[in-house]
Amino acid sequence: MTCLVVTPLHAERGDDLASRLEGLRSADLRLGGVLFRLARANDDLCQKRGPLTGLVLHDSAAYDDAIRPEVIRHFGFESPLAVEAVVADSPAQRAGVLPDDSIVAINGEAVPAGESRAQALAAMDAAGATQPLTLAIRRAGQPRTVVIDPIEGCLAHAEIDVSDDLNAGTDGKIIQVDSALINLVDNDDQALAAIVAHELAHIVLDHPARLTAARVDRGLFKGFGRSARLFKQTENEADRLSVVLMANAGYDPQAAVRYWLTYGPKLNDHGGLGSTHLSWRKRARLIGEEADRIAHETQRPIVPAWIATRAQPLR
Repeated sequence: MTCLVVTPLHAERGDDLASRLEGLRSADLRLGGVLFRLARANDDLCQKRGPLTGLVLHDSAAYDDAIRPEVIRHFGFESPLAVEAVVADSPAQRAGVLPDDSIVAINGEAVPAGESRAQALAAMDAAGATQPLTLAIRRAGQPRTVVIDPIEGCLAHAEIDVSDDLNAGTDGKIIQVDSALINLVDNDDQALAAIVAHELAHIVLDHPARLTAARVDRGLFKGFGRSARLFKQTENEADRLSVVLMANAGYDPQAAVRYWLTYGPKLNDHGGLGSTHLSWRKRARLIGEEADRIAHETQRPIVPAWIATRAQPLR
């Protein structure tokens, strides 16, 4: 099982912390690789597209003060922003980028301290997928320049929230998955794809923005009345579309069914009073019906006709 903490990182003996950091790197790479594959295969379904590089980035400022010196030593940070991992067979790998390369500048613009990962992703997204991406890096103290030729895909990023919760979510740009949830599915990338595909489906269907436009209650009364109905509607749509996104990327849509049948009883939302989701049994059934519906589709990508409803306000 992945050696990954499920509570916030804190100062430990050097060996323990090092193994946990490598577990985090491994999990971030798995998550980044799954999203890369889904985003690339479903480019035609996405209204918002951006450059896919295969870079998995992290910044030193994101780590707790108590462990930051050890983190900097372990990962060899030579600037605030560094390459945590590189997705296999990606533009970044083909360009020769390596884990622990520190990024000094992007297209001639220096990488600032602070929220450097967020700013770097924004800069790369703004550059688009049709132009080469030039990175000034430092590797073992030596300056280098690498040029990445990105490919186009769905505009989305992913990150792990180190937490013992069992949740995943998206704000429409970032897909966040709790570390405990990644540990729960262990090394089953099909199950991880089911989690990520559901959140990517929310982005493809523009659910976060449409829910905001519908003025749903995201607070105390989220799980009741009109707000609950609209949240549940979007969750059902994301469940249905998730298996389409999985099929387009070469994952097994039935893996999403198995995910809910296997892990549903352990997850936080069981579809009771105040819930914004169906029960896990009903979700497995709904997903299974959609998986059966597309089972004989041979054309890729599959683009379901009902996806056109994303242009409509939620009511």
